[in-house]
Amino acid sequence: MGINFLLRKEGLENIQKLSTMQINKIASNISEKLCKSFPDLHLEQSKLFIQISRLNMYTAKMQDNFTSAKYVYGNNSIYFNENLNLENIDIPAIHECIHYIQESKDQKGKLLKLGLYELSTQTGLALNEAAVQLMATRTQNVKYDTVTYFGMTFSTESPEYYPLECALLNQMTYFTGREALYFATLYGTKMFENAFSNACSNHLYKEISSAFDKLLDIETDLALLTQKLETEDTPEIKSKSINSQIKQKKKSITNLVIKIQNKIIDSYFNKRLLNLSTFDDIREYQAELECFKPLLIQTENYTFYNEFCEKVTKEINSKKDQIIKFGKLLNTPQEYNSSLPVLVTTNKLSKLSQLLRMIKEFIFGTQY
Repeated sequence: MGINFLLRKEGLENIQKLSTMQINKIASNISEKLCKSFPDLHLEQSKLFIQISRLNMYTAKMQDNFTSAKYVYGNNSIYFNENLNLENIDIPAIHECIHYIQESKDQKGKLLKLGLYELSTQTGLALNEAAVQLMATRTQNVKYDTVTYFGMTFSTESPEYYPLECALLNQMTYFTGREALYFATLYGTKMFENAFSNACSNHLYKEISSAFDKLLDIETDLALLTQKLETEDTPEIKSKSINSQIKQKKKSITNLVIKIQNKIIDSYFNKRLLNLSTFDDIREYQAELECFKPLLIQTENYTFYNEFCEKVTKEINSKKDQIIKFGKLLNTPQEYNSSLPVLVTTNKLSKLSQLLRMIKEFIFGTQY
């Protein structure tokens, strides 16, 4: 595929190459933002500046005038919207620059991996896009906003780009910490996958990754249908057909998002429930469950979370009775009737205090 054909396919016209001074200024701006925003990644600003400054940069007229930048893998170049103020690079532009940084190629220059996106298996594309978007928003210190899409209400720092994927990914990082996600996204490691698999299950990580890709596909179909309805002078009967398809796509998105959310809740908190053996464990668990609530994606008839809390409360009360009788529980729930748990006393109040502080920082953004 010729590069000119590729650029036309991307909707890029009136292409103008940036000067070396402009490129260096953008590279300096972005490298500084990334280093300040992600100190735990131990990025070296000088090396990052050199890497970004080697990227081919252009301005271009774009068919989609709402897009501020596009990174084209085919020619290792980034194209900024000609209307973009290059003195103040915005989140979408930083998003595209991160894509360039996270590239992993073989000796022949073939792109093998893009952060969480495995090109060989074509999996993880949507998960990677959401992760990169969270990184890009962090560089701008964006505050959370409450939004509603397709009957789903939730808080997000990315209301315009991959909002549902970012909201679900925030739920996943509640159990892993964001640094594991950022490291894996930038360097293409298994750190985030391993952390989430340890908290929930490896099977669930792969299932969610696949579901993210499916969600992105449905959203793309929906956008095309909406565009078709708005731009074409279609007969009434055809408009009704398109509107019917749009309605079905929105319903599919809602069902899929809630399904992913419920699997995340069920997997993590059920696994944690099995390991509760002291009153301190129980207090930590209840705090985690309660502090997860602000991350929920809510619909008018959503009941799963409350019903889940009611169910585990009954199991917790049963564990409390066991602890009162026997002390710390060293046996699994299946073993309670076959042998008596050993009596052990522990003090985890400091651990509980630390956990509550970390949860508060995560939700209200003190640290993140």
